[in-house]
Amino acid sequence: MKRHVFSPLSNRSYRTFFFSQVFTDLGNWLDLLALGALITFTWKLGLEANSAAVIAMGAPFLLIGPFASVWVDRLSSRMVLLHSTFLRILVIIGFLLAENLYMLLPLIFLKSALASISEPARQSLLRHLVPTEEMAEASALGQMVSNGMKMIGPAIGGLLLTFSSPAAVFAVEGVLYLIGWVIMLALPRVQAAADYSRDEKQGFVRDVAEGVRFLFGNPLIRSAVMIVGLSMFIIFLYDGFLPPLVQALGMDTLGYGLVTGAVGAGSVLGALLTGQFTQWRNWPILFMAVGRIVSGLLLLVAAAGVLYGFAHGNTALWVVIFAVTGAVGVGMTVPYAYLLQTQTPKELIGRVSAVAMAVQGIAIFTAPSLGAILGKWLGLGWVFVLAGGFTVLLGAASMWRAQEKKSLTSSASM
Repeated sequence: MKRHVFSPLSNRSYRTFFFSQVFTDLGNWLDLLALGALITFTWKLGLEANSAAVIAMGAPFLLIGPFASVWVDRLSSRMVLLHSTFLRILVIIGFLLAENLYMLLPLIFLKSALASISEPARQSLLRHLVPTEEMAEASALGQMVSNGMKMIGPAIGGLLLTFSSPAAVFAVEGVLYLIGWVIMLALPRVQAAADYSRDEKQGFVRDVAEGVRFLFGNPLIRSAVMIVGLSMFIIFLYDGFLPPLVQALGMDTLGYGLVTGAVGAGSVLGALLTGQFTQWRNWPILFMAVGRIVSGLLLLVAAAGVLYGFAHGNTALWVVIFAVTGAVGVGMTVPYAYLLQTQTPKELIGRVSAVAMAVQGIAIFTAPSLGAILGKWLGLGWVFVLAGGFTVLLGAASMWRAQEKKSLTSSASM
């Protein structure tokens, strides 16, 4: 029978995994606006407090994830996922009880620390549940859920804030985590990915180093991680400039809502198409490289809109352009997730995925500050010129490298 993007859902174990991800990912993104509203509107705090919250969200992926991922490989990934999800429920209860920023920041840090553990555990568990021949489709479904919840979660959170308070958002978030945790109870028991019985004295640093060496020693994974890491850096140079960009393109608040919705919808559609048409498995790096070139060209179109008034006020055209941008972006992340799963040994999947997340975390931490400096120095339009140009160059360099080493385009399918 011919496979399609939803084929993995016929696997009962994966189906359980999938629906648990739907609820937990929705919970992950539900409080994005609520935390900001609590800090800014309820407690009347300024930019410093919001910046501190952002740092507390991101720091664990750099400081905690790579080391904690050792336990993901040493222990049952199902058990790690269950425990980390349950602890996040307790953290949400802490959100409800927090009375000031000094109580809230450690809770935000702890929630992200648990996320930095649960994500590698989820990747490790996925490896046990899905056969290699269906991993492309499963990776696409995972990205569909992730990108869909990034769009739906803040929208629901904003709606709840309109009629209630941040506390109500946190309560709903806790219920979503609880539902996801209950679903996880039906996941099959799996053994630890790695057997350390022969070397119990091996330390954390050596274990993490083993994951780092494998990541940068595997040509396919190294190429994928570098493409995604550099792409994330470029994206976060301009990510905070979307509202002024929409305004500069001649659109109002409604246009901003339509554009952001188009990016999310395009991401979901892109994931479905990438999962349905999986011929890219034979040349994943080339596929990612072409996606970078297309993304860069679309950014240059947006720059032309700011600098030269191209399609000024044409909301319909910009909605289509941003929808395509979202779809093309997922065309990068699905092969990336697929390569991590199929090229990494089971006993290393937790560490390798955590180190890969840390590489992205470095980009997320450093790029926004540089983007703000460039925005003040060069202006909005030229920031997008730089971002688009560098993205095109990244895609072209990746394509040249992939064609130079043909093994990058064939070994993924072996």
